[in-house]
Amino acid sequence: MNRFKYLPAVLFAALLAGIVFSCKDGDKIDPTAEGKKAGAEMCACVASFTAPNPANFPDEASFQAAFMVYANNLGTCPGVLGKYQQYVTFNMEAYNPAAENPLYSIFTFKNKDFEKGFKEGTGDCLKAFEALFALMGGQ
Repeated sequence: MNRFKYLPAVLFAALLAGIVFSCKDGDKIDPTAEGKKAGAEMCACVASFTAPNPANFPDEASFQAAFMVYANNLGTCPGVLGKYQQYVTFNMEAYNPAAENPLYSIFTFKNKDFEKGFKEGTGDCLKAFEALFALMGGQ
């Protein structure tokens, strides 16, 4: 009988250790998932603004004014990355038109998993975002 005296305490300690370790694993942040989320947020921001149509304006000056408002609105989109600054920074001056994918040259990724997720997250809207970026003068 004495040899099972500490069995409940040992089982309780093992159970408690399992709970602690599983909670720690669940608290880990997945950089790839964070990257996908950031990419989706960037795409949603870009899609939330409608480009002005030149046919809807009586003259070039009014179209240019509307386009500048649009460009300024799009300029707010990299702000969604602020909460991901441990993974990525945004630098418009780093734009490299000779890069394999010039649009991504404006992002400095600090984590390869986040970068992979971000590229997956922006995959659906990349072509539209590249066209908008070119219109804004990023050529």
